[in-house]
Amino acid sequence: MFSLVLVCLENFQEYILTNIAQLLRLGHTDIYVLTNERLFSEFEPFAPFLKLVAVETLDDPFRFNQVSTLDKGFRDGFWFHTSARFFAIHAFMVKYGVKDVIHIENDVLLYYDCNKEFAETSLLIDKKLYIPFDTDERNIASIVYIPDADIFGQILGHYDFAKNDMYNFSEIRKRTGLIQNLPIFITDDSDPVKSFVTNGFQKYIFDAAAIGQLVGGVDPRNAGGDTRGFVNETCVIKYKEEGEIIWKMIDGFNKPFIKIDAREVPIFNLHIHCKDLASYT
Repeated sequence: MFSLVLVCLENFQEYILTNIAQLLRLGHTDIYVLTNERLFSEFEPFAPFLKLVAVETLDDPFRFNQVSTLDKGFRDGFWFHTSARFFAIHAFMVKYGVKDVIHIENDVLLYYDCNKEFAETSLLIDKKLYIPFDTDERNIASIVYIPDADIFGQILGHYDFAKNDMYNFSEIRKRTGLIQNLPIFITDDSDPVKSFVTNGFQKYIFDAAAIGQLVGGVDPRNAGGDTRGFVNETCVIKYKEEGEIIWKMIDGFNKPFIKIDAREVPIFNLHIHCKDLASYT
C-alpha cells in the first residue's frame, strides 16, 4: 500500500485542500501532510482523514536548513522550500518507518488511485526513486515515488545544496543509478533524450509540468492574462504538436487524455501550474 505525502512549509497554499479532496475521492486513505504545527488549523476541514506531522518534530541528519545556500527571499523562500521538502520527507520516513511513498506537489492533481493502478503495471518494481524528467538534464518533482528511507538517504547524500531541486536529481541519477524516470509520453526513440524521458511507458503518461501548463496556463505570478496553450520551452516533448488533450468522464471523474491519431492515452496526473486546481477536478 502506498502512502501519499504532501509537504507545506511555512506558506499555506489554499489549493492544497482541493488536491487533498481529489485524493480522498479517488480512494486514498493513507495521506500524510508534513507541515508547520502552526498551520495545522488550515487543514481542519479534512483533519479526520489526514495524518498531520509537524516538521518541527523531525530530525534531519543532513541539516539542510543550516547548510543550504539557496535563495530564501524569492517568493517567501520558494527555491529553498522546494528542496527542503525532500529532507523533511526523508526525516519523516526514518522516524515513522514509512515505506513506498508517493509524494506529489501541492498543485498536482492525480486522476487515479495509486494503489490500484500501480499494482496493475510493472512500474515502481525496482527499489529506486522514480521521477519525471522533461529533458535528460532536468527533473520536475511533480510526482515522485520513494521506496524507503535507506535508498532516499543514499540519494540525498549526493544532494548539491547550492542547486535547486530541478537540477539535483539528474546529476544524482548519473552518479548513483538509484533514480529512474517516469515516462512523460508514449515511447519515442527518435533521439536519445526523447528515448530517455519516455522510457518505461506502459499505459499512463505522467505530467512533469508541460501538459498542465498547456491546459491551464502558467502561474499568474509569471505572466498575466490568459496563458492557456503555453508551450514549455524546456520540455523536449511538445504536446501541442503531438496530439490533442481531451477530457472524458469516467467513474464520476473528468479525466485527461492525449489523443494521438486514433489512440487515447490516459494522463495520470496534471501539474496545475496556474494553481486553479478546482477547474480541473
